[in-house]
Amino acid sequence: MKSTSIKPKTNVRPNGSLNNETSPKTNVRSNGPLNNETRQAYAPKIVPNPEMERICNHYKKLYSGLIFDVLEHMGFANQTLAHEITPLSLDMKLAGPAFTMKGATTAVKDEKWRYRRLGAIKEMTYPCVEVRDAGTTPFNVALYGELTATTARAHGAVGAVVDGGTRDSGMVISMGFPLFARYRSPVEAFGRVITLDHQVPILMSGELTETVVVNPGDFIFGDIDGVIVIPKHLILPVLQEAERVEGVEDSARAEFKAGGDPVEVFNKYRRL
Repeated sequence: MKSTSIKPKTNVRPNGSLNNETSPKTNVRSNGPLNNETRQAYAPKIVPNPEMERICNHYKKLYSGLIFDVLEHMGFANQTLAHEITPLSLDMKLAGPAFTMKGATTAVKDEKWRYRRLGAIKEMTYPCVEVRDAGTTPFNVALYGELTATTARAHGAVGAVVDGGTRDSGMVISMGFPLFARYRSPVEAFGRVITLDHQVPILMSGELTETVVVNPGDFIFGDIDGVIVIPKHLILPVLQEAERVEGVEDSARAEFKAGGDPVEVFNKYRRL
Protein backbone atom coordinates (compact mmCIF):
# COMPACT_ATOMS: atom_id res chain seq x y z
CA MET A 1 0.00 0.00 0.00
CA LYS A 2 1.35 3.44 -0.94
CA SER A 3 2.06 5.82 1.89
CA THR A 4 0.40 9.21 1.93
CA SER A 5 2.00 12.36 3.25
CA ILE A 6 0.32 14.01 6.23
CA LYS A 7 -1.43 17.28 5.48
CA PRO A 8 -0.98 20.37 7.64
CA LYS A 9 -3.16 20.66 10.71
CA THR A 10 -6.75 21.42 9.75
CA ASN A 11 -9.65 22.70 11.79
CA VAL A 12 -12.45 20.21 12.19
CA ARG A 13 -15.88 21.76 12.15
CA PRO A 14 -18.65 20.37 14.38
CA ASN A 15 -20.41 19.15 11.22
CA GLY A 16 -17.33 17.21 10.11
CA SER A 17 -16.23 19.58 7.32
CA LEU A 18 -12.64 20.76 7.11
CA ASN A 19 -11.38 24.29 6.82
CA ASN A 20 -7.74 25.17 6.23
CA GLU A 21 -8.19 28.66 7.68
CA THR A 22 -8.00 29.22 11.41
CA SER A 23 -11.22 30.67 12.79
CA PRO A 24 -10.88 33.89 14.81
CA LYS A 25 -11.24 33.66 18.57
CA THR A 26 -14.71 34.40 19.84
CA ASN A 27 -15.92 35.10 23.36
CA VAL A 28 -17.78 32.20 24.95
CA ARG A 29 -21.22 33.06 26.25
CA SER A 30 -21.77 31.57 29.70
CA ASN A 31 -25.54 32.06 29.67
CA GLY A 32 -26.46 29.81 26.79
CA PRO A 33 -25.38 27.29 24.15
CA LEU A 34 -22.45 28.11 21.92
CA ASN A 35 -23.28 29.73 18.60
CA ASN A 36 -21.77 28.44 15.35
CA GLU A 37 -19.06 31.09 15.25
CA THR A 38 -17.93 30.23 18.78
CA ARG A 39 -18.02 26.50 18.07
CA GLN A 40 -15.80 27.02 15.03
CA ALA A 41 -13.35 29.13 17.02
CA TYR A 42 -12.93 26.46 19.68
CA ALA A 43 -12.99 23.44 17.39
CA PRO A 44 -10.03 21.11 18.14
CA LYS A 45 -7.34 20.94 15.50
CA ILE A 46 -7.02 17.44 14.07
CA VAL A 47 -4.39 16.36 11.55
CA PRO A 48 -6.01 14.21 8.86
CA ASN A 49 -4.40 10.83 8.23
CA PRO A 50 -5.83 9.58 4.92
CA GLU A 51 -3.60 6.50 4.72
CA MET A 52 -4.49 5.19 8.18
CA GLU A 53 -8.14 6.08 7.63
CA ARG A 54 -8.08 4.00 4.45
CA ILE A 55 -6.56 1.07 6.36
CA CYS A 56 -9.24 1.40 9.05
CA ASN A 57 -11.99 1.38 6.45
CA HIS A 58 -10.59 -1.80 4.91
CA TYR A 59 -10.47 -3.47 8.31
CA LYS A 60 -14.07 -2.49 9.05
CA LYS A 61 -15.18 -4.66 6.14
CA LEU A 62 -13.71 -7.71 7.90
CA TYR A 63 -14.70 -9.59 11.05
CA SER A 64 -12.85 -10.73 14.15
CA GLY A 65 -13.03 -14.46 13.45
CA LEU A 66 -11.24 -14.01 10.13
CA ILE A 67 -8.58 -11.76 11.68
CA PHE A 68 -8.02 -14.25 14.49
CA ASP A 69 -7.50 -17.07 11.99
CA VAL A 70 -4.95 -15.04 10.06
CA LEU A 71 -3.04 -14.06 13.20
CA GLU A 72 -3.00 -17.64 14.47
CA HIS A 73 -1.66 -18.87 11.12
CA MET A 74 1.11 -16.26 11.44
CA GLY A 75 1.98 -17.53 14.92
CA PHE A 76 0.17 -14.85 16.95
CA ALA A 77 -2.76 -16.72 18.48
CA ASN A 78 -2.77 -14.92 21.84
CA GLN A 79 -3.95 -11.50 20.67
CA THR A 80 -7.61 -11.66 21.70
CA LEU A 81 -8.91 -9.74 24.70
CA ALA A 82 -11.17 -11.36 27.29
CA HIS A 83 -14.67 -12.11 26.03
CA GLU A 84 -16.12 -10.05 28.91
CA ILE A 85 -14.98 -6.92 27.04
CA THR A 86 -17.96 -6.31 24.78
CA PRO A 87 -19.48 -3.44 22.77
CA LEU A 88 -22.18 -1.31 24.35
CA SER A 89 -24.23 -1.92 21.22
CA LEU A 90 -23.95 -5.09 19.13
CA ASP A 91 -23.58 -3.15 15.88
CA MET A 92 -20.50 -1.25 17.07
CA LYS A 93 -17.27 -1.87 15.17
CA LEU A 94 -13.83 -0.58 16.06
CA ALA A 95 -10.66 -0.19 14.01
CA GLY A 96 -7.66 2.02 14.65
CA PRO A 97 -4.20 2.34 16.25
CA ALA A 98 -4.07 2.17 20.05
CA PHE A 99 -3.64 5.21 22.27
CA THR A 100 -2.91 3.60 25.63
CA MET A 101 -3.78 4.79 29.14
CA LYS A 102 -2.19 3.15 32.20
CA GLY A 103 -4.08 3.43 35.48
CA ALA A 104 -3.68 2.55 39.15
CA THR A 105 -5.74 2.42 42.33
CA THR A 106 -5.92 5.45 44.61
CA ALA A 107 -7.77 6.54 47.73
CA VAL A 108 -7.08 10.24 47.26
CA LYS A 109 -9.18 12.76 45.35
CA ASP A 110 -6.29 14.76 43.94
CA GLU A 111 -7.20 17.01 41.02
CA LYS A 112 -3.70 16.78 39.54
CA TRP A 113 -4.41 13.21 38.38
CA ARG A 114 -7.59 14.32 36.68
CA TYR A 115 -5.66 17.02 34.81
CA ARG A 116 -3.00 14.50 33.84
CA ARG A 117 -5.66 12.37 32.13
CA LEU A 118 -7.18 15.39 30.42
CA GLY A 119 -3.77 16.47 29.23
CA ALA A 120 -3.18 13.07 27.70
CA ILE A 121 -6.35 13.37 25.65
CA LYS A 122 -4.93 16.47 23.97
CA GLU A 123 -2.09 14.32 22.59
CA MET A 124 -4.41 11.96 20.72
CA THR A 125 -4.08 11.71 16.96
CA TYR A 126 -6.75 10.75 14.46
CA PRO A 127 -7.91 8.00 14.01
CA CYS A 128 -6.79 6.43 17.30
CA VAL A 129 -8.57 4.03 19.67
CA GLU A 130 -8.23 4.85 23.36
CA VAL A 131 -7.29 1.72 25.34
CA ARG A 132 -7.49 1.76 29.15
CA ASP A 133 -6.23 -1.00 31.40
CA ALA A 134 -7.95 -2.12 34.61
CA GLY A 135 -5.76 0.18 36.69
CA THR A 136 -5.16 -2.54 39.33
CA THR A 137 -8.36 -1.40 41.01
CA PRO A 138 -10.52 -3.74 43.10
CA PHE A 139 -13.43 -1.35 42.67
CA ASN A 140 -16.17 -1.81 40.09
CA VAL A 141 -16.15 1.76 38.84
CA ALA A 142 -16.80 3.51 35.56
CA LEU A 143 -13.48 4.28 33.89
CA TYR A 144 -15.25 5.88 30.93
CA GLY A 145 -18.30 8.00 30.24
CA GLU A 146 -20.08 10.21 27.74
CA LEU A 147 -18.14 13.41 28.40
CA THR A 148 -14.84 11.55 28.13
CA ALA A 149 -16.00 10.03 24.86
CA THR A 150 -17.04 13.46 23.60
CA THR A 151 -13.69 15.14 24.22
CA ALA A 152 -11.72 12.08 23.06
CA ARG A 153 -13.62 12.07 19.77
CA ALA A 154 -13.03 15.81 19.32
CA HIS A 155 -9.29 15.18 19.67
CA GLY A 156 -9.08 12.30 17.22
CA ALA A 157 -10.33 9.12 18.91
CA VAL A 158 -12.67 6.92 16.87
CA GLY A 159 -13.58 4.64 19.79
CA ALA A 160 -12.36 3.14 23.05
CA VAL A 161 -11.65 -0.20 24.76
CA VAL A 162 -11.84 -0.29 28.56
CA ASP A 163 -10.76 -3.21 30.75
CA GLY A 164 -13.30 -2.08 33.31
CA GLY A 165 -16.60 -0.24 33.57
CA THR A 166 -18.37 2.54 31.76
CA ARG A 167 -21.34 4.74 32.48
CA ASP A 168 -23.64 7.13 30.57
CA SER A 169 -24.10 4.16 28.27
CA GLY A 170 -27.29 5.40 26.65
CA MET A 171 -25.67 8.71 25.69
CA VAL A 172 -22.53 7.00 24.38
CA ILE A 173 -24.67 4.73 22.22
CA SER A 174 -26.70 7.71 20.97
CA MET A 175 -23.56 9.58 19.90
CA GLY A 176 -22.41 6.57 17.87
CA PHE A 177 -19.05 6.28 19.62
CA PRO A 178 -17.83 2.63 19.57
CA LEU A 179 -17.06 1.71 23.19
CA PHE A 180 -16.09 -1.75 24.42
CA ALA A 181 -16.06 -2.40 28.17
CA ARG A 182 -16.36 -5.14 30.81
CA TYR A 183 -19.44 -3.84 32.58
CA ARG A 184 -21.63 -0.82 33.22
CA SER A 185 -21.66 1.09 36.50
CA PRO A 186 -22.77 4.55 37.62
CA VAL A 187 -19.88 4.76 40.13
CA GLU A 188 -17.45 7.66 39.56
CA ALA A 189 -13.79 6.65 39.15
CA PHE A 190 -12.33 9.88 40.55
CA GLY A 191 -10.73 9.21 43.93
CA ARG A 192 -10.59 5.50 43.19
CA VAL A 193 -8.56 5.21 39.98
CA ILE A 194 -5.89 7.50 38.52
CA THR A 195 -4.13 7.68 35.16
CA LEU A 196 -0.43 7.15 35.82
CA ASP A 197 0.84 7.41 32.27
CA HIS A 198 -0.17 7.26 28.62
CA GLN A 199 1.26 5.97 25.38
CA VAL A 200 3.17 3.23 27.20
CA PRO A 201 2.76 -0.57 26.96
CA ILE A 202 -0.17 -1.80 29.05
CA LEU A 203 -1.66 -5.17 29.98
CA MET A 204 -5.26 -5.97 29.07
CA SER A 205 -7.20 -9.06 30.18
CA GLY A 206 -6.76 -11.84 27.63
CA GLU A 207 -8.89 -14.69 26.34
CA LEU A 208 -6.29 -17.43 25.78
CA THR A 209 -3.70 -15.93 28.10
CA GLU A 210 -4.12 -14.03 31.35
CA THR A 211 -3.06 -10.77 29.73
CA VAL A 212 -2.38 -9.31 26.31
CA VAL A 213 0.23 -6.59 25.85
CA VAL A 214 -1.01 -3.51 24.01
CA ASN A 215 1.67 -1.15 22.74
CA PRO A 216 1.02 2.36 21.48
CA GLY A 217 0.27 2.08 17.77
CA ASP A 218 -0.82 -1.57 17.84
CA PHE A 219 -3.98 -1.94 15.77
CA ILE A 220 -7.24 -2.52 17.63
CA PHE A 221 -10.10 -4.34 15.94
CA GLY A 222 -13.41 -4.98 17.67
CA ASP A 223 -16.82 -6.26 16.67
CA ILE A 224 -19.71 -8.24 18.13
CA ASP A 225 -17.47 -11.27 18.75
CA GLY A 226 -14.65 -9.54 20.60
CA VAL A 227 -11.52 -7.39 20.46
CA ILE A 228 -8.23 -8.33 18.82
CA VAL A 229 -4.85 -6.61 19.13
CA ILE A 230 -2.76 -6.67 15.94
CA PRO A 231 0.93 -5.91 16.50
CA LYS A 232 1.97 -2.70 14.79
CA HIS A 233 4.41 -4.37 12.42
CA LEU A 234 1.67 -6.74 11.21
CA ILE A 235 -1.05 -4.20 10.43
CA LEU A 236 -0.63 -4.39 6.66
CA PRO A 237 0.36 -8.08 6.35
CA VAL A 238 -2.68 -9.16 8.39
CA LEU A 239 -4.98 -6.91 6.37
CA GLN A 240 -3.69 -8.17 3.04
CA GLU A 241 -3.92 -11.83 4.06
CA ALA A 242 -7.35 -11.37 5.63
CA GLU A 243 -8.70 -9.82 2.43
CA ARG A 244 -7.26 -12.70 0.42
CA VAL A 245 -8.82 -15.30 2.73
CA GLU A 246 -12.11 -13.42 2.67
CA GLY A 247 -12.22 -13.96 -1.11
CA VAL A 248 -11.64 -17.70 -0.60
CA GLU A 249 -14.43 -17.79 1.97
CA ASP A 250 -16.80 -16.06 -0.44
CA SER A 251 -16.23 -18.82 -2.98
CA ALA A 252 -16.64 -21.56 -0.36
CA ARG A 253 -19.79 -19.89 0.98
CA ALA A 254 -21.37 -19.82 -2.47
CA GLU A 255 -20.76 -23.54 -2.97
CA PHE A 256 -21.97 -24.42 0.53
CA LYS A 257 -25.10 -22.37 -0.10
CA ALA A 258 -25.72 -24.07 -3.42
CA GLY A 259 -25.78 -27.44 -1.66
CA GLY A 260 -22.35 -28.70 -2.65
CA ASP A 261 -20.91 -31.70 -0.87
CA PRO A 262 -19.58 -30.17 2.39
CA VAL A 263 -16.56 -32.48 2.47
CA GLU A 264 -15.60 -31.68 -1.11
CA VAL A 265 -16.13 -27.95 -0.63
CA PHE A 266 -14.04 -27.93 2.54
CA ASN A 267 -11.23 -29.93 0.92
CA LYS A 268 -11.25 -27.50 -1.99
CA TYR A 269 -11.09 -24.27 0.02
CA ARG A 270 -9.93 -25.43 3.47
CA ARG A 271 -12.29 -22.90 5.09
CA LEU A 272 -15.17 -23.64 7.42
